[in-house]
Amino acid sequence: MALAAFLSLGMSSCDVTDLEPKDAITESAAFQTPERIALAVTGVYNAAQSGFYDPLNGGALQTRGYPFGSAATEFGDMRGEDVVDMAGFFGIVYSNTQTSSSPNVVGMWSNLYALINQCNVVIEGVRAAQQRGTIDQATAAAYEGECRYLRALAYHELLLNFARPFSDNNGNNPGVPYRDFAVNTAATLERAKTVGRNSVAEVYTGMLADLDFAEQSLPATRTGNLRVSRATKGAAIALKQRLRQHQQNWTAAKAEGDKLVAVSTSAPGGFSSPLGGYQLQATPQAAFPGGTSVTAENIFSIENSSDDNPGVNGALPNFYGSPAAAPVGIQARGLIAISPILYNASFWPCNDLRRTQLLQGNAATPARYHSFKYKDAATNTDFAPISRYAEVLLNQAEAEARLGNSLRAVALLNAVRGRAVQATDLYPVTLTGDALVQAILNERRIEFVAEGFRWDDIHRLSPTPFSPRPAGGIPAKVGNSQSIAANYNCGTPPAITGSVNAIPYSDYRFLWPIPAIEVANNPVLAAQQNPGY
Repeated sequence: MALAAFLSLGMSSCDVTDLEPKDAITESAAFQTPERIALAVTGVYNAAQSGFYDPLNGGALQTRGYPFGSAATEFGDMRGEDVVDMAGFFGIVYSNTQTSSSPNVVGMWSNLYALINQCNVVIEGVRAAQQRGTIDQATAAAYEGECRYLRALAYHELLLNFARPFSDNNGNNPGVPYRDFAVNTAATLERAKTVGRNSVAEVYTGMLADLDFAEQSLPATRTGNLRVSRATKGAAIALKQRLRQHQQNWTAAKAEGDKLVAVSTSAPGGFSSPLGGYQLQATPQAAFPGGTSVTAENIFSIENSSDDNPGVNGALPNFYGSPAAAPVGIQARGLIAISPILYNASFWPCNDLRRTQLLQGNAATPARYHSFKYKDAATNTDFAPISRYAEVLLNQAEAEARLGNSLRAVALLNAVRGRAVQATDLYPVTLTGDALVQAILNERRIEFVAEGFRWDDIHRLSPTPFSPRPAGGIPAKVGNSQSIAANYNCGTPPAITGSVNAIPYSDYRFLWPIPAIEVANNPVLAAQQNPGY
């Protein structure tokens, strides 16, 4: 797919290597008019939302929400311990038994690079169109900014799954191949087949350069749902803040966050953004209205719709939602449950509104809980959240805490926590040091469950002192047979022995392997496979 020599522009084609497809516009025509160029940019978002999944490595391709329509969210949770794989749908990912031919591994790698390649094709196309005078310089820069935002998002997802965190060896470990050119001719195909792994630091340099360009070139606001489904300056800044957090460059993370965080006397939580008007919603439930609805808390999301979504075998509401009928549930598939590990955590107050407003039971076993962040299991229209203002505030809280600015950090932490808990469960202003950092990390687990952030934190915190598993690695998980009523008991949690063993940071299974299909075609990468595979 990454070698396709045309733009599908959101349409379908059975043969993705057909150089003259009958139902798509060829590259030679795609950038000849402003209207077609606009479609080409829209096609990049489609590549981010609805890539292909090959369950049989040669079987019929299926749309499963790769990479960001749903798959990145689900895998980000499944690689951690705060949710449970209820039906074995994520058996390989959940149990850490992936191989270089595992469909999930192949699907993420292939679709992320397909997205990157489509970004590169469009970047080169709009640059040429601007030089011809087909579109003006500002329009070309804005289109390029959108593509460079999505390219940075894709490269970061690749690093999270296939490379060691930046904190290990200061980014000097092997990363992933960084391709900033379009693979659309025989010559560029041969060039791509000789590109090996750049270092983690080199890929970060590329991502940050992309986001700096995006910040300068993108509009500050858009109208309607495009405000969150098309990239903006705020989206670029929020992603830069996240990348700086993963680098543990706290000064730079704070500097990015300062662009989006200002004291407000009217906004919920006491903070709002001077750029884009982002702010928290008043309650947890208000932050997730469901379906195609968006709020001032959303910064960037991947759009799903009733006629373009990951389907019942991939969509967020069907996977995370309760199978019970309304009003108990949403009649979803219930393939992902909230783990007793998180539900019983001592740092999650029993009267927290996120328990009642954003969790639902299962009628068959009422104390098995599912997420209620996604609402539309009938037509799967829920957008996939990528950046939310709550993340910006907690990222900023962590940066301030790491820099010793504890009062500011506590205020930011309580801004997010405060809309869900009673005053007695807010953190005191005297909280400082490691205890404050840990409180922020704990809050992230509550706030972002079912949004795919758990693996981000497990990855970036390994092997630091704040790793969820001592010395780094993946914590033990419970099995679906342990997700039963008796094991959900806030306040007096029962002892539960995990049925999926922990994975030390030193274990090769901490990382996914470069897919076999990739190393078979690239002799350079064949010699750079992750150890153990």
